[in-house]
Amino acid sequence: MKDYTYSVTEINEYIKDLIEGDPYLTNVSVYGEISGVRPRKGHIFFSLVEENARLECVIFGGDNMGIRLQEGRMALVEGSVSVYIPHGTYRFICSNVRYLDQAGMYQIKFETTLKKLLEEGLLSRPKKTVPRFPRKIGIITSRDSAALQDVIRTARERKAPIEIYVFHTSVQGDSAREELIKALRKANEYDLDLVMIVRGGGSKEDLWVFNEEDVIREILKLRHPVVTGIGHEIDRVIADFVADVSMHTPTGAAEYVIPDASEIHEDLDSFLEKLIASLSNRFDMEERRLETLYFRLRMIGRRKLELNEFKIERVKELAAKLRKKLMDCFEQDQEKLESLGRMLESLNPLRPLERGFVLVKKEGEIVKESSDLKRGDVVSLVFKDGTKKAQVIG
Repeated sequence: MKDYTYSVTEINEYIKDLIEGDPYLTNVSVYGEISGVRPRKGHIFFSLVEENARLECVIFGGDNMGIRLQEGRMALVEGSVSVYIPHGTYRFICSNVRYLDQAGMYQIKFETTLKKLLEEGLLSRPKKTVPRFPRKIGIITSRDSAALQDVIRTARERKAPIEIYVFHTSVQGDSAREELIKALRKANEYDLDLVMIVRGGGSKEDLWVFNEEDVIREILKLRHPVVTGIGHEIDRVIADFVADVSMHTPTGAAEYVIPDASEIHEDLDSFLEKLIASLSNRFDMEERRLETLYFRLRMIGRRKLELNEFKIERVKELAAKLRKKLMDCFEQDQEKLESLGRMLESLNPLRPLERGFVLVKKEGEIVKESSDLKRGDVVSLVFKDGTKKAQVIG
């Protein structure tokens, strides 16, 4: 072996010469299923896939030539393999694409599963109602995913009074199917208001686990309302069809599910105004009825009409029913006002202090992260019964 050190560029250039000089990789034809079509700067990037392999391809200038590739179609592609030196990657540079008269493997599996679920009536079952103000939300996704961070960021921005339960699972790869089924079963054991299934975008193969029949059947077993946010706007998986609500992205699902604290306050204020108006209208109506009854009784008295015992008892009975109805109305409205008070109290930011929590402030601002403090900083510790000063020593 020669004692020589190569640069990265030299290695990639050598590999490029080997591949592009190989007659078996030049002006050849390859067939496979079209997947992951991505037009970019006039070019069309896509993949040819089969069950256990993928070949990255590109048609340079294809978008400008009006070429439109169809996902899920089988195609015969002509061209040569080339190496892109800056990235050390290879692609199949296409010169021609011809569709074959057959659907791709993934497309066939997708349509077969979808048809089976349709025939069983599982896609036409009644949808569960997603609560407007959920308190406990389960999220099925990878704990390391950007999708989870999107949901958490949305919750923080909206300052929603919710509890989030994360059920970790891989969302692609060999173990994804079993892990996803396990996470779905685990979520079904919890007392939740709804379950979100979220994942960022990817190729058809990356998202395929959300088309697996046993995964779909496990989703259908969930006793909670299900909201999906899988992939990007162009992505569509079978899990979306069986969900109670389907959004295009994880962020879209989070914005649909998580209420904004300001909206909660506005709804409570609106409810209170309507309740007061309803009470006022009801009192006015009952007052007019009493005045009408009193006027009629006076007219009867002035005309010196003799009321028999039956009529007198009837008047008493009506008066008693009227009094009872008023009391029932008062009790119902009092219960609504008490419930409204409890809802407002649950949003009180000082409520946690009664359970032993402490609010930390620096220069009048609430400290949310430990990184906001440094050694020597003087902070205020707000307890339920008063405030104390403290200094950060570490």
